[in-house]
This record gives sequence, C-alpha cells and structure tokens, in this order.
Amino acid sequence: MLTGRPLGDALRGQVLEDSSRAAEAARSAWPRQGMVEDFSGSVGKIDVPVLVLAGGADRVDPPQVLREHLLPLVPTATLVELDGVGRLSPLEAPDLVARHLGDFLCAL
Repeated sequence: MLTGRPLGDALRGQVLEDSSRAAEAARSAWPRQGMVEDFSGSVGKIDVPVLVLAGGADRVDPPQVLREHLLPLVPTATLVELDGVGRLSPLEAPDLVARHLGDFLCAL
C-alpha cells in the first residue's frame, strides 16, 4: 500500500518495527487531528523556495492531488514527480531523492 517498489527485507523489517513502536495516542492522533488540520491559511506565508517530491505511485497523496491542492497554496513550491515511487520515497529510491535534493539546493 505505501510503496511503489518492493523494499528489501531489512528495510521492510525496519518500517514494520518503527510502525509498531508508536504509542497508541500517536497512532490515533493522526486521523483525528493531523489529517483534518487546516493549514491552508499559513502555508501561503512561506517565502522561501520549496521542493515537493511526490511519488508517482503514492496512493495516499498522489501527485495530482498535490498539484491541485498544495501547489496553489505555496507560491514558491515546485513539484517533482518520482516515477514508480510510492509514499516511502527515501527508502524506495534514496539516490533519486538525494539527487533531486542536491539539484534543488545547488540551484538556490
């Protein structure tokens, strides 16, 4: 569900272990508070360049949703879609993420 590419056994184990460590209060706070929080009024105040890396295979926040709902709110944002990558892009494609971050930072 979260990945567009299979994770190796070690990374998959790490994700499962990290997920199981979360306290119940933290697990329940996300859908009750985090997902419904309206930050639209504050993100427009961001006045520095922003890079949004969107996994092309992300089923939680697909690139099109970010283009339609996030980018119009953050005038300094640029979206780069990572083909075949899901929600866990730093684990699925660390070299690709690092390259885009490096290119973004060098262009500043």
